[in-house]
Amino acid sequence: MALAAEILEQIEDLTGKDRLDRLREFRRDLIAQVREVEKRRTVLRTERDEKNKKVKDLFAVAREAREKRDAVNEDVKLNKALRDLRKEDADKALAELEKIEDEMKDMGINPQSFNKRKGISKRIRDLEMKIQTTGNLSPQEERELIEEIEKLTKRMDKLEVADEKRDEMRAIRKRLRTLRGEALSHHKEVQKLATLSQEYHDNMIDSIKDARNIRAEADTSHQEVIEVSKEINEIRKQISKISGEADKIRKQLGQETAAERKKRRIEEAQKREEELDTKAEDILERYQAGEKLGFEEFKLLISRGLLTEE
Repeated sequence: MALAAEILEQIEDLTGKDRLDRLREFRRDLIAQVREVEKRRTVLRTERDEKNKKVKDLFAVAREAREKRDAVNEDVKLNKALRDLRKEDADKALAELEKIEDEMKDMGINPQSFNKRKGISKRIRDLEMKIQTTGNLSPQEERELIEEIEKLTKRMDKLEVADEKRDEMRAIRKRLRTLRGEALSHHKEVQKLATLSQEYHDNMIDSIKDARNIRAEADTSHQEVIEVSKEINEIRKQISKISGEADKIRKQLGQETAAERKKRRIEEAQKREEELDTKAEDILERYQAGEKLGFEEFKLLISRGLLTEE
């Protein structure tokens, strides 16, 4: 870009209208140049603003993803707590079950054996019937029968206890299955939610990363806008210098700009109005002194508002 000083140096040998024409030519070139640079700045500003909007949108996406991730993480914590609670309850139920099995073993009862009370009960009835119906039993035989009945009765008592314990064990096993099922359900929910939380987290990280990259680009565009604005200001300064030199020569040559012509015409019109006001006041004094006026003089007084038509 040619500076004003360089331009003036190029035409230092020119004077008068030739110098003015060259200055005007340089000025037109500089104006065209600044307009092109302004267009480039507009493009850069648009790119910068679009990038800043993308950054804003991406940070909004990241914020939403973070909020969703945090909400899911709260559900993860809840399901983990419920899972651990169900596991703890299941461990307690298992301990209860093992305790009952140990008690049954201490009683000499196999926890897995079937209920044999029906057969034992029949055997006791048969023995009792034998004692009652056999008349030739010796005292030794009768005593043996009674001892067997007592053994079977004790066994019956144990089996009745065993039946109760087995019912209790069945209830505990049922509760244990339910607790383990609930624990597994909460564990699966934790896994599902953890996957979803990771997806939201990755989305947040990706959005933030993209936003930062685009913001760096937007900052670069903004810096370019600043540099171009400096260039525009410098060109305008050169235009101003060239215009100042052209105005000086133009005035020396007696040329007027459209603005100057307008200003001169306004000043001339104001001057004419002032002259008409002065003339009208003089005519009014003469009229008030009794002097007769001509038609044009009356017309002037009326136009200036100094006399109304009758």
